[in-house]
Amino acid sequence: MLRKFFFFLGALFSLTQVEGKITVDLSHPTLLIIDTDADIDDMMAILYLLKSPRVEVKAITTVGIGMTHWEYGAKNISNLLELAGYSRIPVALGARKSLSPAGNVPSDWRTEADDVGGIKLPNNPVHPVRMRASEYMADLIKKSPVKMTLLCIGPMTNVATALNENPEIKDNIERIYIMGGAILAPGNIVGRPQGFRNQVAEYNIFLDAKAASDVFNSEVPITLVPLDATEHVPITKEFYKRLSKQRKTPSANFVYEVIKPYATLQKRATSYFWDPLAAVIMTHPEIATYRDLKLTVNLKKGPEYGRLMMTKMGPNIQVATGIDAKAFYDLFLDTLNRPTNLKQNHNESK
Repeated sequence: MLRKFFFFLGALFSLTQVEGKITVDLSHPTLLIIDTDADIDDMMAILYLLKSPRVEVKAITTVGIGMTHWEYGAKNISNLLELAGYSRIPVALGARKSLSPAGNVPSDWRTEADDVGGIKLPNNPVHPVRMRASEYMADLIKKSPVKMTLLCIGPMTNVATALNENPEIKDNIERIYIMGGAILAPGNIVGRPQGFRNQVAEYNIFLDAKAASDVFNSEVPITLVPLDATEHVPITKEFYKRLSKQRKTPSANFVYEVIKPYATLQKRATSYFWDPLAAVIMTHPEIATYRDLKLTVNLKKGPEYGRLMMTKMGPNIQVATGIDAKAFYDLFLDTLNRPTNLKQNHNESK
């Protein structure tokens, strides 16, 4: 017990003190697949990435076990692409069921996400691709002439399924970026979805802990952006006021509208730029400091189900710890206001 205590203290100290680096090859844009549960913060992250000159979004896959219901998520993302001017980027529908069902997020949260917070999006007439998300993802990775990058901003059912069914694709994946989990920060599970009060897990991991464990153990390089990091970037009234004066594009205006209830305190709880932080870290890793940690996912049913545990034998995960919040806010706002990214727009058909 004493040895475990000192190991925990060492991890606690190093989590906040040790700096690591990720390099981004600027000679060509990162080829990216975004896997999402289509929540509102996911949409903000997607809009940022569509505008970033460092990224070429090849496809967006949706998972139906997170914040939105299966039938709403893909359509909302498709309509978001229409809003932003990228209606031809492929959208693929993914899993309806978790590999390890553990309940759902509160129903009122899902209803709000299904409805995009009451914001009306333009209709995109382009239909989703016919292949299921995990198959489409694997097919893109296999055929890509260069390694692809994945951004996971929802439960990882699609990604785990793609890797489990096509283990060879791991060799053509540059890195997987994940927004999920909590290391030392409190979890965000509401209620008692398994009959227990869970104060240590985070929803993207909790809703499919088996999938998260499979991805962690896939031997693909992983950068994790946990709740510990996102706590540095709350949605603030100051940012909202700044955005109100600097919204020059439909993308920036959408973000202005969706954060209004949080920035103006219509919502009681503090909200954060969870998924946008993961997106900005992916394009500008210098805004964060990192710590390599060996992490496993607790798969034992009970009050700590889905918890990320620091161990000596687990897979090595690069974890974002410290965040330059000012750099995040500046990059997020400036990129949203960029003109249409022509590298992305090559998929557009007249």
